[in-house]
Amino acid sequence: MSILLPGRQKFPDHPRGFRAPMLLGLCGVGFAASLAALLVGFIPPSQFASGNPGIYVLVVGGGALGLGLLVPFLFYRFRKPSWKQDALPELES
Repeated sequence: MSILLPGRQKFPDHPRGFRAPMLLGLCGVGFAASLAALLVGFIPPSQFASGNPGIYVLVVGGGALGLGLLVPFLFYRFRKPSWKQDALPELES
């Protein structure tokens, strides 16, 4: 059983205890930092033995795709029927 709390749409004048005025800016900074970290990860380190940056990019990109696509697909493919959740009840408007 889940507890569904009323949202801002149903009670727009209800006072809220927390406000995030710069939320969009904070999200933008987080996205930019994540993108920069991802791009820096594709720069081969000086200790890379083969010296071919293309192979390094293939290894890093293949690992990212393997973790990002293959693992979730395997979880989906080998899921158990006992993992199925009941649908959440709809809110009445």
